[in-house]
Amino acid sequence: MIEILDCPFADEIKGNLIKWFKLEKQNKASGLVLKSKEHTEPETPEIKRLFEWIESVVPDVAIKLAQSSNSLFNAEYRRHTANFKIDAYWGLYYNSNSFVYPHSHFPHALSFGYYINVPVGSSPFTLMQNNKEDMDFYPKEGNLFIFDSSIQHVVNPSPVAGRMMLAGDIAYLSRFGN
Repeated sequence: MIEILDCPFADEIKGNLIKWFKLEKQNKASGLVLKSKEHTEPETPEIKRLFEWIESVVPDVAIKLAQSSNSLFNAEYRRHTANFKIDAYWGLYYNSNSFVYPHSHFPHALSFGYYINVPVGSSPFTLMQNNKEDMDFYPKEGNLFIFDSSIQHVVNPSPVAGRMMLAGDIAYLSRFGN
């Protein structure tokens, strides 16, 4: 359903990711959250480094996520097709009382959230099931959340300002990635 990893170099990239986001033009999006434009290529050396790490861990994460699903992806003959690529990403900044409406990222295979800054008291990332809030996950700075893109999720109104993250979608390339 979701895998949570800690970026081993989060402290090294945090400052420059914050600088990048502050320079980005931001618009109010779903639930008053501030959102940068969508990007398809890394804009900074820090984002490039982060994405190289994300793309290196995604195949193992996909295998773990598929274990409980009866997916054909679990078949041994498919293991060589674990090819994934970050398709698009954007920055998000949560002011007090900002939130994100329930949504999914279908038709992408996987989606991610990388948490740059997470003030104490920030709202959880909530997965939904049958249009109801089901499971809360409380991010920490440097956490990477990777989850099935078809799962509905929401961030309820944040009581504090300052949460900053990169969110994005990951494409499954199957045999076309070789």
